[in-house]
Amino acid sequence: MQAARSEVFRHMLSADDHCKAPAGDSFSLPELSHAELSLLLAFLYTGALDQDLPERHLHALLVAADKYDVPFLRRACEARLAASVEPRNALRTLEVADLSSSAVLRERAMDTVLEHAEQVVFSPEYEGFAVRNAALCVEITRALLAKMSTTTTSKSDPHHA
Repeated sequence: MQAARSEVFRHMLSADDHCKAPAGDSFSLPELSHAELSLLLAFLYTGALDQDLPERHLHALLVAADKYDVPFLRRACEARLAASVEPRNALRTLEVADLSSSAVLRERAMDTVLEHAEQVVFSPEYEGFAVRNAALCVEITRALLAKMSTTTTSKSDPHHA
């Protein structure tokens, strides 16, 4: 049942001796807290997510959906997270989007960072984010410079627009 919603779980639980977890053994999902694992299992059985899940649980579920190939859960988490991106959570959302290879969420978070650059870059979270995500900071810097260049060109050349 639930394994049908994830190719990874289907292979782990299938009769294929090369991919199957050994009989009687268990497998763990150490990246998920007990609460997040319960949410994942509930989703796999029902196909639904609670409407009022905290952002941190949606982040964890998105990463798990990517890792364990649960496309419907991935889309559900992406949609909810994209709808709630704002300056206060844009960096964390960008981080999660990068971890889960979510282009949709990444674009939405990056747009928010660029739109509210001063508020985001001078926030208390930015320094820790920069230490953990040097490549993303390079992308932010380049995107900000490109945006500034476009704005400067538009203002100095009235025929450019």
